[in-house]
Amino acid sequence: MTKAPCICAPVLLACAAAAQAADTKFSLTSGYTDFSRDFGSRRDTSVESTTDLGRTAFTIGISQAHRKFDDTSSSAVRVAGAIYHDWSSRIYTRTSVAVSSNRPVYASREFANDVNFKLLPTLVATVGGKYARYYDRKDARSWSAGGTWYFGGGFAAYRYSSFDVDRLGRSDGHLATVRIKDGKGAASTQLWLGSSSSLHDEGLLFSGRRGTYRSISLQRVQPVIGSLSATATLGRSWYDTQAANYRGTTASIGLRVSGWRKL
Repeated sequence: MTKAPCICAPVLLACAAAAQAADTKFSLTSGYTDFSRDFGSRRDTSVESTTDLGRTAFTIGISQAHRKFDDTSSSAVRVAGAIYHDWSSRIYTRTSVAVSSNRPVYASREFANDVNFKLLPTLVATVGGKYARYYDRKDARSWSAGGTWYFGGGFAAYRYSSFDVDRLGRSDGHLATVRIKDGKGAASTQLWLGSSSSLHDEGLLFSGRRGTYRSISLQRVQPVIGSLSATATLGRSWYDTQAANYRGTTASIGLRVSGWRKL
């Protein structure tokens, strides 16, 4: 795995005071995925900054990934941004865009919008849409719906997505997550469970094959000192394609510097 988090740790520590004053969050994450059956590997590194302005917040991030296959490899850089806005006490939105080079690593362009409705003080419903263009000019369009239930010390969420991908037809996906905090501090543990009858979001659309996957991930956020926290994530995915069945094992580490207010 890359040593970027260790190299950049002094930079993040130096930014801690500024993050609090400017109400900005910084994060640095590096991960590595190993695929079985000679399906290669993938290495990702990303830096992200989120600034809260009250009713509006924005995020900007840069990611770099290297995908290695059995007989070739490819690298790409991705730039992404998102705007969050509270339209009222019950309605808020998230709009995001991203661009990348046209290689089989990221989508070359993405646009997504989510609208959130606070039905109850502890229950939020979400509907959204997304467009993405992948390698070899394959377009994917989707809509999604779900909800989040907030409880003392955490939340539970579920989202259903329906996809329409060029030359691969229609498919759907499910994603559920639960996060539980340790008391009133910043420490938390989060679990994700996913399944889908589409592979396009898994960086495998370039193969032109249909397939399904299942995934599980567990993340731990642990405060280190002051507003600095460390993250560690482990995940496993199972792929079933027309070519072969194989697995992916992912591990990632990261650092976060948080401002005073919670977004």
